[in-house]
Amino acid sequence: MQKKIFAWAMSMAVAAMITCTGCAQNTNSSGTDSGSSTAQTTTLDDNDTAETAVGQSLSAIQSGEAGVTTDEDDLCDNYDAFDAEITLEDDNTKVKGNTKAVSVKDNCITISAGGTYRLSGRLTKGQVLVTGSEKVKLYLDGVEITSPSGPALVCTNEKRTILSLAKGSQNTLTDSADNADTEINGCNVSACALFAQDKLTINGSGSLTVTGSSVDGIVCKDDLKLVNGTITVEAAQDGVKGKDCVAMFGADLNVTAGNDGIKSTESNDDTKGFLQLEQGSATVQAGGDCLQAETLVWIADGTYHLTSSGTAVNTETGEANSSKGIHCGGDVEIAGGKLTIDAAEDGVNCTGSLELQAGEVDVTSAEDGIQADGDLTVSGGTVTITTTGTVAASAQDDFQPNNFGGNPPSGDMPSGDAPSGNPPELPDGETFGGGNFGGNGNTPPDKADNNQNAAAGDANAIPAAAMQTTADSSTDAGASAAAATTIAAEDATSKGIKCGGNLTMSGGSCTIDSTDHAVHAAGTALFSGTTLEITSDNKGISSHGDLEISGGDITIHSCTEGVESKAEMTISGGNVRILDASDDGLNTGGSDSGSHAMTITGGYIYVNASGDGVDSNSTWEMSGGTLLVCGPTSGGDGSLDANGNMTYTGGTLLALSSKGMMEYPESGCLIATNCDAAAGEQISIVDKNGTVLATLQSPKAVSDVIYGIGDSDSADYTIVTGGTYDGTLNEDGYGEGGSVSGGTEVTANGGTGSMNGGAPAGGGQGGAPNGAPNGGQGGTPPEMPNSNNSGGNTAS
Repeated sequence: MQKKIFAWAMSMAVAAMITCTGCAQNTNSSGTDSGSSTAQTTTLDDNDTAETAVGQSLSAIQSGEAGVTTDEDDLCDNYDAFDAEITLEDDNTKVKGNTKAVSVKDNCITISAGGTYRLSGRLTKGQVLVTGSEKVKLYLDGVEITSPSGPALVCTNEKRTILSLAKGSQNTLTDSADNADTEINGCNVSACALFAQDKLTINGSGSLTVTGSSVDGIVCKDDLKLVNGTITVEAAQDGVKGKDCVAMFGADLNVTAGNDGIKSTESNDDTKGFLQLEQGSATVQAGGDCLQAETLVWIADGTYHLTSSGTAVNTETGEANSSKGIHCGGDVEIAGGKLTIDAAEDGVNCTGSLELQAGEVDVTSAEDGIQADGDLTVSGGTVTITTTGTVAASAQDDFQPNNFGGNPPSGDMPSGDAPSGNPPELPDGETFGGGNFGGNGNTPPDKADNNQNAAAGDANAIPAAAMQTTADSSTDAGASAAAATTIAAEDATSKGIKCGGNLTMSGGSCTIDSTDHAVHAAGTALFSGTTLEITSDNKGISSHGDLEISGGDITIHSCTEGVESKAEMTISGGNVRILDASDDGLNTGGSDSGSHAMTITGGYIYVNASGDGVDSNSTWEMSGGTLLVCGPTSGGDGSLDANGNMTYTGGTLLALSSKGMMEYPESGCLIATNCDAAAGEQISIVDKNGTVLATLQSPKAVSDVIYGIGDSDSADYTIVTGGTYDGTLNEDGYGEGGSVSGGTEVTANGGTGSMNGGAPAGGGQGGAPNGAPNGGQGGTPPEMPNSNNSGGNTAS
């Protein structure tokens, strides 16, 4: 990860002892002693050089030691004495104290010297201006300022400004609708209600309402710190902007913005342009992005409700603006807190990497729930994601009826089925006959994700930021350029978790209900400890690179394909339950020439699939673990399928199907094709002592059974359908041990052989002992990609 979690060296004991000149005992918004506040603090001199030095000593945010801290001035919100007290009143403002530091002219009150000032009263057509080269503290004690031109409060002083909200006070700052950017004292002042050229801190236990009638609410051209207090911002465009950063240490912030809610805009310095949310709460309703940063969004604690409505429009182009919950040009790190996000586009989106370590994240989004262009890591926390978007036709994975031009590849149809006009299933992105589709030279819609900035080294991958056509197609030259140069921009996707790099899920829990893929990685995908509950209208889990499951609990309630890798798949541990797959349960395959091997060495796997239960477009090997398959009931699919050698050497293998294409390992398996079990019946494997070795209640009719026996003698096993089982079944209807009474014994066809290494003994018709699989001729080939049969290993 490019930008690691902020880490600062500081002493809370020192912070608890802080006192400041002219400042009474420090209190936070709850009225407790600030010395016990959990906000991190460090002591700085009045000239702020310590804080500046800290920032300059960092090589970049990537070093893991960036961010801002709070000092005694940031935390001090109550004062014993003031340099001057200013009582605002239209045409009658009064100043008590150091009158040389305060001037009044035409309802414009100018503070030109450093110090601490108490402000109260009301200006209906006025402005407060802070100038000079020194730090200024403003104690707002019931202030109402409405400016006819420019911001209500303008701070152009060269040092920072601290706004302290007096306990119980209500303060408001409002600019006029026709306010525009202007120049004041040599500073380019933005159109907003509250403007600060240097650092700005807001603290205290009172309230502040900022209304940006023209453009923005609060604009700070440096670090903006929200320490405590209740702050409400309404803005025509952006709500709260801190160029270098926006940092929350405990405030209660409410933002309603026509465009972005809270944002940091510095893009030319990796140590700046970030959001740092340590404590407090924020409720943001934005037409654009709720939280936006250029380099990093870091959330350690707090409660955040983010709603992006998708109503923001670019005032110059008239096009819709980005409307995401969290949008970052760098990395996003969530180390705690509670986030509730409702987004018109992505819930969380970053162009760098994303890491979730702790906290609660609840996302509802019309596009991707959580999306990172770089690596994505989940090591803790609780995530709930619901995506509602419609998947574009070009992003669909399954061929639809009548979309297949021409005839499907020639060859025998399995089990006597007549061609339906649909081609056999292909790995995503592949076409028949080396790219010709239906004999007319047209390729089908892209079956893979359009932003296949996929496995590294894939020369055919489509860049994530594909360019749109700009040529004028009304001319021959324009049409030619369009045809030659265009790749359509990425279609909107609605995935639960979308990773443009490598995905690692080692802890925490995720519940995902998605209209697109639930979990997708363009690179590798590693699962070692996360609990996943998935419901998907598309694929459950997919990766363009190698996919490995070594731990955790994965339950896929519904999907098209359950778990897919376009490279290799290895399962060595954990629990994987695919309860309802309309296509394949486990699948490997891809358009490149790399390996698509599937290897199972451990773990518990349950698959209920209408397509192939397990489908490898390369070799398949099992040496350990438990694999239970409830496969298809018709068509050209089987419980097991491979486009290479199938090898079984150990583990519990029980694969069931009915009247499909049957394929099985070359040796070590008990095979039966003559079962007649109805849906809901038990299929039990019983040893010669009457002990049930494995039993599975199938949700569908079963005629074909594969059971792994290794080097054992097939004569020592009996297959029993139906009957009464006296043991305990798990939630998938599987059990071991105990005995079964009654039922029907089924004679196995054989103990070795496969479509890749020979059919069961005998050559009779299926449905009887020693026959070929279920009604088909012994030479029916397994499903192959690109309409090529593999190696001539079909049975004769």
